This record gives sequence, structure tokens and C-alpha cells, in this order.
Amino acid sequence: MPSADVTPMILAAGHATRLRPLTATLAKAVVPFLNRPLLDHTLEWLGGHGFERVLINLHHAGETIAERYGHRAFGIAIEYSREPVLLGTAGGPRNVLDRFGQRLLIVNGDVVGLLSLGELIRHHRDSGALATLALHRGSAADGYPQVTASTDGRLLAFPGDQVECSDTVEGVFTGLHLIERDALELLPADTPAGTVNSIYDPLLRAGLPIHAIPVAGTWYEVGDPQRYIDNQLSSLHLGDVPLGIRGFRRVLAAGYRSPDAHLENVRLVPPYLAGAGVRLRHGAQLEGVVLGDRTRVGAATRLRRTVTWPDSWVGPECDLRNAIVMRGVHVPGGTVAENTVFTADGPIRWTEPGT
Repeated sequence: MPSADVTPMILAAGHATRLRPLTATLAKAVVPFLNRPLLDHTLEWLGGHGFERVLINLHHAGETIAERYGHRAFGIAIEYSREPVLLGTAGGPRNVLDRFGQRLLIVNGDVVGLLSLGELIRHHRDSGALATLALHRGSAADGYPQVTASTDGRLLAFPGDQVECSDTVEGVFTGLHLIERDALELLPADTPAGTVNSIYDPLLRAGLPIHAIPVAGTWYEVGDPQRYIDNQLSSLHLGDVPLGIRGFRRVLAAGYRSPDAHLENVRLVPPYLAGAGVRLRHGAQLEGVVLGDRTRVGAATRLRRTVTWPDSWVGPECDLRNAIVMRGVHVPGGTVAENTVFTADGPIRWTEPGT
């Protein structure tokens, strides 16, 4: 059970421009990950660690969060901080300091980060640091800039800085961190500011104690459409996001289906997750898919590395690879496409990294 001096705040105000068009009218925190909004995973995780209250900041499409969760979900009382002007990862928490205790647990609302909070909180309290950052060192961190710390937890450098120490550990900063109220009070109120540039860099250069430690657990960032697809399929392969597969029947390793999904007379290759009311017509071939509730797939259609949202419809004889079909969208029969998001206003193609 966390002590009363730690208050969690979920940052959910950003525009998430790299994930567009998925976030054109949605806050990123409610974009589905394994058929559940990202924020479902975060709130259940916080509740599982004993937190009973959380604050969520809102800006872009904030109503899509407030309307879904109201003021209580997963056993947690929810309060909101609405930002008419986006204040950033430090400015947002600074602006509502009167609603917190001595320590603030900052959580990114746009990731699935089911990390070990007990380890992070214990280290922070024992070290006396002004802030402690949680680092991830798993495969999901590949391709992200690495933060460097000493083996005893002292933060040594952010990406791009030189390090003069041989006994170090590296990891990606997960966006999960504990910060003392005193550190946030260094910022003026009502001022847009980022945590790293406005607080941690100056404190680090002043020689004040900022820590960063590798923390065990699951972490997935879904910053662009390709990572959005890849990380859901990776998670199914590992079975490491319980909320995403709870209530589903495991058919094969990494293959999960709702009890009322109709999957007969089709070729379905894991990893896959088929939601409630999914209907696949005869001869469909699917390999690496997450199918939202009531998705329909036409006869002789092929889907590879594809995510569909609820009530979508892919017509017959389509061939989609690396595709996302948004809620309620109909993909006409015979469509051939890759690296494409199908929206209500038409298909939008993205370029794979490195091409």
C-alpha cells in the first residue's frame, strides 16, 4: 500500500501528433491497445498498487477521457486538471501542486507501463533524491535514446551527454518518475515547461541528487502507427499485458479469442486477439492481427500485421499488410494496401522508418 505522501498524476494532455490520424479526434490515452484503451491498463495497474486517488490532466480531446471514466474507475477516484493552454510534462504538474502531498508520481498516459512501483518508491525514499526516474531495458526500448546512470542509481547523463564513468547502466526513460514537491516548486506557475529541460537538466548540472534506476516490468510506447501495431503483437506473443487478454480464451500460444467470435473455416496464425462478435468469412487468411469487437472480414481476404477497431468491416478479397482500420470504417472489397490507416475520410498511408 503506497503512503499518503505519494500522489499519482497521469499526463494525458498532449496532441500525440506522431500517432495521427488515430488521435485526430481522440486523446491518445483512449486509443485502444489490445482492445482496451491505453488508460484502462494504467488505471488498473495503479489500483493494483493500492492507489485510491489519481489526477489526470486534459487538453487535446480531453472530453474523450472524461466521458469514458467519469470520476471513478478501477476502484480509483479520478480528478481532472483541464489545461486551456498545454503546459507540458512539468508545467502541468506544477500548476496543480496544491492538490498533492510531498511526492508526486508522474505517469505517462500514452504508454502501457506495468512496472514495479515498490522498487521505484523504495529506492527514492532511501536515496534522498529530489527525483527518481524509472528506466526500461527490455526489447521494447530498442531504438530509443538511452539515459545513463551509475550502478548505485545516480543519474549521470541524458542522451547526447558525455559520461566519464565506467561503472554504468543504461535504459530508456519510461516517463514514470517520482519527484519531490520542492523540485517542482522551482518552476513558476502557469508556465509551459518540460521536465527534463526545465528541471532535471539544471539540477543535474548543479550537482543535486537526481536518480534513475532500471525497473522490472512491462513497457510499451506506441508513438507512431508502426510501433502501435508491432508492440501489440509483441505483447500478445509474450502474454505480458493481463488486462488485454483477460476474458479471452487462449486457443494457441499467443492466440486469444472471445468466446463468441466466429473464426471457423479460416486460416488464423498467431499472434492474434479476436474480440467479441468478430465474424470472419470463409477462406479469410489472417496472420498477426488484433480484431476489435464486431469486426467483420470478408471471404478470401488476407490480413497481415493488422489492427482493427470496433465495428469495422474489411470487404472480400482484400490484401492488407501493416494496416489499421479505425472504428466503424468500411474497407471496400478488393483493396490492396500496406502501411495504411483506414479512416472515415479515406485511407492515409505512412512511411516505414528508414525508408
